[in-house]
Amino acid sequence: TVVNELYEKYGAETVTRSGYQVTTTLDASLQGTLKSAVAANMPTINRNDGHNAAAVAIDPTSGEVRGLIGSYDWNDANYGKVNVVTSLRQPGSSFKPIYYSRALADGVITPATILKDVKTDFGGYVPLDADKKFRGDVTVRNALDWSLNIPAVEVMQKLGIDTAIEQAQSMGLSSIDKKNNYGLSLALGSAEVTPLQMTNAYAAFANQGTQYDTTIVKSISSKYGEKVFQSKPKEKRVLSSQGAFLLSNILSDNAARASIFGSSLNVYDANTKAVKTVAVKTGTTNDSRD
Repeated sequence: TVVNELYEKYGAETVTRSGYQVTTTLDASLQGTLKSAVAANMPTINRNDGHNAAAVAIDPTSGEVRGLIGSYDWNDANYGKVNVVTSLRQPGSSFKPIYYSRALADGVITPATILKDVKTDFGGYVPLDADKKFRGDVTVRNALDWSLNIPAVEVMQKLGIDTAIEQAQSMGLSSIDKKNNYGLSLALGSAEVTPLQMTNAYAAFANQGTQYDTTIVKSISSKYGEKVFQSKPKEKRVLSSQGAFLLSNILSDNAARASIFGSSLNVYDANTKAVKTVAVKTGTTNDSRD
């Protein structure tokens, strides 16, 4: 990833001949933690006919990439050289916060707004929840925490597909384009994005709606010690602070999601064993491909 970024910026020949001394933004400890986490999950992934896994961590206050595992095993002949973090994949329900946050920010919905989880025909599109159940009236808070599909499509319809695409674009999801005729299935994460872009979109939620461009190269010096490059993070507002707060508040509500997920998504402090306040969202695509 670092080499590719250098090639894009300076060209392969220049980088190869330059003797550049590159300082990355990666944190060795966190990189090790991510590698261990990916390895620990591979047996389960393999049992479910999965073949690869990746992880990325970004500092929301700077856009600096602190940890990046592109694939579970570099030496795997089939999948090791694939950088999943920068590959286009379907985000599934992890896309829901992108447009929910905009709907919350614009006042289209509130956390207490009632949505209908009943069989609904959206002009020929009839989505179903993952468990094929119907829960009737549900609040926005519960609909998102339970990751219900039918209410999500209702939110997309209320907000408007074009506005949802606009919000995705503003948060750096550049592969989502109005030229594509997504329809309301966009609400369920049918459009492909990279995990790196999605992680940085979530970083905006963690940073009160302000986002930085991602960077993995902090500085570059020539072989003579001269400074060639120094990262200067550029920030932009991609969501109102109110929208970011409401979205983060909903996704950190352990009690609200417990009836569907139990405690499986709770994050514990390794020292105190207490549950931490952490916003969490799952995303699974058809046939659990992603």
